[in-house]
Amino acid sequence: MEEQSKYAFGVDVGSETVRAVALEIKGEDSISVIGYGEKRLEGGMHKGVVSNLAGPAAATDGALKLVESMSGVNVNAAYVSINGAHITSEKVNGMIAISPNQGITNEDLNRLEDTAMSGRITSNRDVLDVVPLNYILDGQSGIRSPLGMTGNKIEITANVISGLRPSVDALGRAMSAANLNVLRFVPTAAAAARAVLSERQMENGVAVINLGATTTSVAVYDEGDLQYVGVVNAGSNNITKDLAISLEIDTEAAEQIKLRYVTAEFLDSDKEISFKHNGENVVFSKNDVNQIVRDRLVDIFLHVYELLARAGYAQKLPEGAVIVGAGSNMRGMAGFAKEVLKMAIKVGVPGANLSGLAEQVEKPEYATALGLALLMADDGCAPMQGEKEKKPFSLFGLFKKKN
Repeated sequence: MEEQSKYAFGVDVGSETVRAVALEIKGEDSISVIGYGEKRLEGGMHKGVVSNLAGPAAATDGALKLVESMSGVNVNAAYVSINGAHITSEKVNGMIAISPNQGITNEDLNRLEDTAMSGRITSNRDVLDVVPLNYILDGQSGIRSPLGMTGNKIEITANVISGLRPSVDALGRAMSAANLNVLRFVPTAAAAARAVLSERQMENGVAVINLGATTTSVAVYDEGDLQYVGVVNAGSNNITKDLAISLEIDTEAAEQIKLRYVTAEFLDSDKEISFKHNGENVVFSKNDVNQIVRDRLVDIFLHVYELLARAGYAQKLPEGAVIVGAGSNMRGMAGFAKEVLKMAIKVGVPGANLSGLAEQVEKPEYATALGLALLMADDGCAPMQGEKEKKPFSLFGLFKKKN
């Protein structure tokens, strides 16, 4: 009997664009991209955080309609990205006594996590994920999965990812307004990691840098686990604004210059370039533009370096970093980032080992949306086609990681 298809969906809510991806899963080795779509926001997001529900709700609804039209599948529930400097990563420790006469259960591990977080995560924050980094059973360290083992006490070191409750709630309400049930919120860079990193990279030590429109988010993996997440409040839009201010032009003209004439190779050139914009002639020096863009990129990547240093991983990642996001499409970006961060850098392209419309989403800007859908497929919570009931959004119970 042919195995019935299941479906998984990822929705990446960016500051400028919402991107969505639909996957069809027919067994572990058959995952197909069956739909994708994107819509620009008409406001409503500020540095990764919802400032007005209407903008992200409308863009999400538009992107999902494109996905549904292309795939023929109703999108009722999805994994959704969450971003912004309010997302934090904190290491916690805890210990509980256990019954020596029976094996460790999921209930024991949940109680252990609760003990570790007690008093560490403030009441105005929602836990998005708890990543166990190490278990110690009766003094024996290095245990990855203690389920079924026996002992007298068990300890944990975990990485707790959390976000400010008002920001999490606002994003949830925006998705609810788009008739989308949020199954799980995942930090942007951590979601992208699922689409562009290998197990070997995560085991050896690697970072994902998501260069977005108004933020640059970072996720660090080592020994196979998510060790740290952080966000820089600057992105590719800052380049556009810098050009507009320095060249005394509007942001539309500045965006054209960025997209048409700027690379991160910064080759010396005293050439003057001119083009027509709204009936006027815009003239600029290539060297002047190079200096403006270079200064901003140096600032962004120095802030990324500071995040890595804060996490204890600056220049200590054998696999270097993988850059994703629309900003990574600038020619020469990998080489420039390598100069600043002093580590191996490559641009991440998602879609490996996928079929169907995979070629259409093999772009760095789709890494997060595709990674979200893959995470949903991993967790086995893909709804069946034809499930039309749209459930209301609820924060309670969604964020705790299942063991």
